[in-house]
Amino acid sequence: MSGMVRRRSRIVRRARPVVIVSTKFRELVGATLDAIVEQALKFEWQLLDLNFTRDEIPAGLSPRGALVSALPTDPLVKRLRRRGCPVVRLGMLPHPLDARVPAVLLDWTAAGCLAAEHFAERGLRHFGCVDLQPNTIYEPLYEGLRQGADALGCVCHAFQLPREEPGETGAHLYARRARAMGAWLATLPRPIAILGGLDWKTGSLCAMCLREGFAVPEEVALLGCGNIASVCEMAPVALSSIDFNHAEYGRQAALLLRRLMEGAVATPARIVIPPARIVVRRSSDVLAVGDPTVARAMRFMWDHLDQNLGVDDVAAEVALSRRGLERRFHEHLGRGVNAELRRKRLERCCELLRTTDEPIADLMPKLGFRSAGYLHRTFRKAFGMTLRQWRIKQAESRMRD
Repeated sequence: MSGMVRRRSRIVRRARPVVIVSTKFRELVGATLDAIVEQALKFEWQLLDLNFTRDEIPAGLSPRGALVSALPTDPLVKRLRRRGCPVVRLGMLPHPLDARVPAVLLDWTAAGCLAAEHFAERGLRHFGCVDLQPNTIYEPLYEGLRQGADALGCVCHAFQLPREEPGETGAHLYARRARAMGAWLATLPRPIAILGGLDWKTGSLCAMCLREGFAVPEEVALLGCGNIASVCEMAPVALSSIDFNHAEYGRQAALLLRRLMEGAVATPARIVIPPARIVVRRSSDVLAVGDPTVARAMRFMWDHLDQNLGVDDVAAEVALSRRGLERRFHEHLGRGVNAELRRKRLERCCELLRTTDEPIADLMPKLGFRSAGYLHRTFRKAFGMTLRQWRIKQAESRMRD
């Protein structure tokens, strides 16, 4: 036995399939790419972002799959398909060649309908579409808004921003557009709700409204698309925005590519991802009321929900007597000041329960309730369940979706 040579075991080398990623749209935010990376780790893919090579496929590299934002007619896509490399398009709109290059798309029409519901819930009856452009994401987005407005008995107004002139500076173009938008708004009933498109564009519209003397959201409520926090939170007024569920968008794209890489023959030409929800920030956090004093009182209340507000505090803010304020609230809202405070605090409570993991005990100081017992009693009376039960129910609903 001592003279026997021990045979070394053979090591089986595993090669991770290379999947290239090429994205141009800034709307494909981190959540999309993070979801792709998460799936790639599960599938043991090696990802390569072609932004590092300006869309040049490195010599000697044989990609097994590709996720691209380019159209099916793009030279990169054509090169990949000639190599026999499966390609999935991360798209914004349908394309006639989606049968050849399957696409995962965002549902812009559904987003428009969701915006209409959001506006109508706040008592707004006049909606605005700004900068209508054919063959862009804005066309189905605003068509959805119009469909929603018609179904809800509301009115939709459209406006085309002036185009850039040759040699015009950015500051001059902005000022000219602001004046044109201000003149348009002056002809419309207010308050009005405007679906501004992508967040960066909606932020610019917000600045134009303020420049021209229109209060946001009291006179002009604004809603963006994409829910890119760095844009929404740094806008002149924090922007409400449609969350397009970018994580699911990226996950579905990776799953579809995996099926193609495994040789699947029958695959959908398009997978359309519906929007997840609307994240409400100040730009649309308003209830439409015909009395400016009531609107101002409500804004004061909403901005100070965490404090121990009383009717007298609100009345003093708007220079009315307690009795006069209560009369106006009942006339325009059908409820008193304390009832509106309670309604808004419960709405804020639900938002915190849905979007944070904070312990319930830590929520009370943020909501202005005098005691934990009062918060629990009020919540159970309004929703028929405890705060914990409501949070669990919401989490289960998200998992099913």
